[in-house]
Amino acid sequence: MRVLIVEDVTLVADKIIDLTKTYLKGCKVTVAYTLEEAQYCITEEVYDLLFLDLNLNGKSGFELLKSATAASFQTIIITANREKAAMAFDFGVLDFLCKPIIEERFKMAIDRFLVGNGSHREKLKYLTIKSKGKISLIAIKDIAFIKASGNYSEVYTVNNSNFLHDKNLEKLLKILPDDFMRVHRSYIVGKSKINNIIKHGAGKYEVQLMSGEIVPLSRTMYKALLDGC
Repeated sequence: MRVLIVEDVTLVADKIIDLTKTYLKGCKVTVAYTLEEAQYCITEEVYDLLFLDLNLNGKSGFELLKSATAASFQTIIITANREKAAMAFDFGVLDFLCKPIIEERFKMAIDRFLVGNGSHREKLKYLTIKSKGKISLIAIKDIAFIKASGNYSEVYTVNNSNFLHDKNLEKLLKILPDDFMRVHRSYIVGKSKINNIIKHGAGKYEVQLMSGEIVPLSRTMYKALLDGC
């Protein structure tokens, strides 16, 4: 298990390291003391858990949080500002710890991480899109469907916009709320966005979305959707 700690105060970082190694035996811990170091770490390594301070030498940890929204690791916020912590939940964070960090509360956060069943994804309100060096956020509720595009994905919204995402469908499914399902090897849709299921015969099926778009539906998922009705 790999853990990234992003904290600019050495004493606080050291405490988080000690507590992490105590409650996550055998984990590999990396520490970043600046926003730039953290951004580099995320591009170079795959992590399971991120501890993130929202105030990094005067720079906002929200910048990292936005860029990490589409990552498959879970995030625990470290902050002295409860209001900012509450805002962070819009980005699907698992929990937050207030400074000074209390060991008992730290253990509770770790326990949530260890027994988590993906419920943290249900809090996710935005998906990060990286394009031409810029980061933008798409509201989860505005996503109509997602289409495979090689090793990438094309995200289509209800207002007919589309964006290229740097993750494939399999990785996105690990991030998105449970409302999203893979209806075909090349398509993900939100169940709440489905308007109708179309059966053409000869094993051909399609899904009509609320937006009017029609996407292919595999035979297996056709049966699954019928059983779920």
